Parts: sequence; structure tokens; C-alpha cells
Amino acid sequence: MLDAAAAQAQPPGADPSPSAATPGATQSLDDRYGTGRRRSIDRRFGWIAAGALVLAGVGYLLFSGWQSTNRVSWQDIGFTRVSDFALDVKFEVSAPPRTPVACAVEALNTTKATVGWKVVELPLTDEHTHAVTTRLITTNPATAATARECWVVE
Repeated sequence: MLDAAAAQAQPPGADPSPSAATPGATQSLDDRYGTGRRRSIDRRFGWIAAGALVLAGVGYLLFSGWQSTNRVSWQDIGFTRVSDFALDVKFEVSAPPRTPVACAVEALNTTKATVGWKVVELPLTDEHTHAVTTRLITTNPATAATARECWVVE
């Protein structure tokens, strides 16, 4: 009976389906539940975030490349026993050309105790990699020698 009463309340020829909503009702539903406008804001946010990530990546690559210019690496080649209390230690150093570099050289005995230590300041060269040989005086006979660390002198 309710359906019959509702059908009589509508003017003749009116469509009782919900799709025939008035323009004002459609506008309020769009405001309430959102439409394509919200999607365009989300897309703009996505493009801005992607652009910021690309700029951050380019910035990282540029600045990380500049920081590696003062990087120093070294590798032991070996040592020669000159006497019981002297060694010639040979190692290879890679550093930017014309950069002042210093290295700590160490000699060890059979129990791995330090029996000789020396800081060597390397001469400036135009080469990126060069071999260095230095004499190391020890307090006891040594069984191993190594370039412990190298760094840029500032």
C-alpha cells in the first residue's frame, strides 16, 4: 500500500527511478563522495613526488661523485728483511694526483705484537697510483709488515 501511495504522490509522467535525481541532488552526492576532481589532485601529488625523487637522486649522484675525489686506497705488496731489526716495506697507494698523502706502516712479530711503527708522508706525484718502499726499524725481529692505513694530509 505504501508503494501505491508513493506512486500517487508523484506527478503523472515522472520517472520514479533513482537515476532521475535532480541536478542539486547530484551535486550534493559529488560533494559528499568525491569525483574526478579529487583524482586530479592525487595525480598532481604523484607527479610532484616523482619529480622530487628524481631531483634527489640526481643530487645524490652529483654530490657523492664529488666526495670520492679525495678517496685514498692502498695495498700491501710485501716486505724484505734487511736485518733482524730492519725491514723494507713495499706497498701501493692510489690517490688523486698532486694530493698530499700519509701512511702508517707497522711491523708485527710472531705473537702479532707491534715491534715497529712509522708514519710516512708520501711525495706529491702526478700519477694516480704509485708504489712506495720505506725502511722500518723494529725493536725485535718482525715476521710481518703492512701499511696499516693511508689518508689525505690536510
